[in-house]
Amino acid sequence: MKKFLFYFITVVIIIFLEFLFSKFSVFGLFFIIFIGLYRGSYAGCTVGFFIGIIEGVFFAATFGVLSFSYSIIGYLSGRLPKRIDEENPFAQISIVFFGVVVANIINLIIEVLFTGIPGFFLILWLIVPVIISPVFFLIFKKWWLFWFDRLDVGR
Repeated sequence: MKKFLFYFITVVIIIFLEFLFSKFSVFGLFFIIFIGLYRGSYAGCTVGFFIGIIEGVFFAATFGVLSFSYSIIGYLSGRLPKRIDEENPFAQISIVFFGVVVANIINLIIEVLFTGIPGFFLILWLIVPVIISPVFFLIFKKWWLFWFDRLDVGR
């Protein structure tokens, strides 16, 4: 019950931040990648699916696009090799950058397939949020440790 409450409160906070900063809507991806790296591919995929469904209701033109791409990002971040240091800020920045780019490419492909309307993807909007991603990883880590005793790397 404690984990459910943790995830529920965290997702509500993330959705609130997404509404406040809608142009830089990568907070959900930060959390998905964080959970994938620290808790494993199953947890990353599950959290990615639920955050994607909730964000898809509010932000996506085609329902289900975000849940699909966020699930893939959560799964892939959980399947990264054990050689990656999750605590290294450069590794966090590069993983988040590639995660955001892959998620946006998947979103564009699916949008074009189902609606025929090509979206747009500007990498400049994502540079500042991706660079500050280690700060969010630290905040998520402290938030997790506030709720639970330890943070296991679940691989």
